[in-house]
Amino acid sequence: MAYATVAELAQALHIRGALGDDDRTMAEACLDAATVEVDTFIDWPRGPDDDRLLPGPPLADEWSPGEVALANRVTVLRGVEWWKANDAAFGIIGNAELGQLRAPRDGFARHAVTLLPLKRRYTVGAAGWGIA
Repeated sequence: MAYATVAELAQALHIRGALGDDDRTMAEACLDAATVEVDTFIDWPRGPDDDRLLPGPPLADEWSPGEVALANRVTVLRGVEWWKANDAAFGIIGNAELGQLRAPRDGFARHAVTLLPLKRRYTVGAAGWGIA
């Protein structure tokens, strides 16, 4: 379950009107990928082998409205980046008329800083010592 809707992603992409089936499927995949990145960074348990397994993703009643909004905005922004990644073949963005730029190597790093208030566990060193 994504932290944002297809309609929110379409609005951020300035898409007017209804999405076709192929575009809706791509939008859902972009939001799902962004949600996995968010959950992975904040250390939200994701599978049955995880000893910290919790029932589903964080819910609005477990987070403050600000925390819900934070996860939503990062998911939408990262979803936009996933959507536009198809236009960045070989890491190059732009065209001959406007010029070309090299895409950042780690597109999620700036979002990770934004998500720090939601992070559940911090680890130190290679041994994985941490504060739960």
